[in-house]
Amino acid sequence: MFGLAYVCDVPGERRMLILDPRTGAVLGLEAPFTRDDRRYGVRAGDVMEYSAWLR
Repeated sequence: MFGLAYVCDVPGERRMLILDPRTGAVLGLEAPFTRDDRRYGVRAGDVMEYSAWLR
């Protein structure tokens, strides 16, 4: 199974909504870091938050 991601970028924040391309059902919601932050040991693209749904 794979999903189609729709991305919303605002300064310093990114949200990705992942949908099933056949049905339009929500599969997940992801919030990755947009910048490196050495204080926390994260790099741009690392996932900060992720929620998934199984239908």
